[in-house]
Amino acid sequence: MKTKENKKRKRFLLIGLLVLLLAITGAFVGSLARYSTSKTLSDNAVVAKFGLNVPNEINLFSDSYTNVQADTNGKKIIAPGTQGEYTFNVTGTAEVAYKVSANISLSYSEEWGGYAPLEFSIDGENWTDFAQFKESLDSALESDVISPNAVYSGTQTIYWKWPIFVSSENDIKDNEVGYDAAAGTAAGVSINIVVNAIQVD
Repeated sequence: MKTKENKKRKRFLLIGLLVLLLAITGAFVGSLARYSTSKTLSDNAVVAKFGLNVPNEINLFSDSYTNVQADTNGKKIIAPGTQGEYTFNVTGTAEVAYKVSANISLSYSEEWGGYAPLEFSIDGENWTDFAQFKESLDSALESDVISPNAVYSGTQTIYWKWPIFVSSENDIKDNEVGYDAAAGTAAGVSINIVVNAIQVD
């Protein structure tokens, strides 16, 4: 009896082992037969350069001209017969398309009493009042679209002068503001330029 039971147990154990072996072998063979592919994809970028440099100061006026000298170094003055100029540009590199433009403004202090003797030019030869000059300058500085990595080549010079004699009426006013300055009430003038370099779509 025991021998038969032992044989049955051995038979069941053997059958169980065979089933387990078949299951393991089938799983292994199945994993080897399965199609598979794998790729690791990546991309990266850095920010485009916008290293354009616009002027951070403008030097139109001075403390010294021919036959005109300020009583203090660094004190910028103007007088009949004086003139000046300033050339500016936009430099640097940009990896984007951009445009350059500028806007200029002029203000006389109230001590001038409405008198505006300065004349302006963008070429040093043709002189106008400030209103006409502003239109010409704004137009000259309005660039087309500059391509990425291209250099802006729009150098521009601004010229100004205070004519020493235009008319008897102007001569009287020139003297008036000069005497007022000597009395401690000096009329002032201010020129501001906003230079823009802006990315375009």
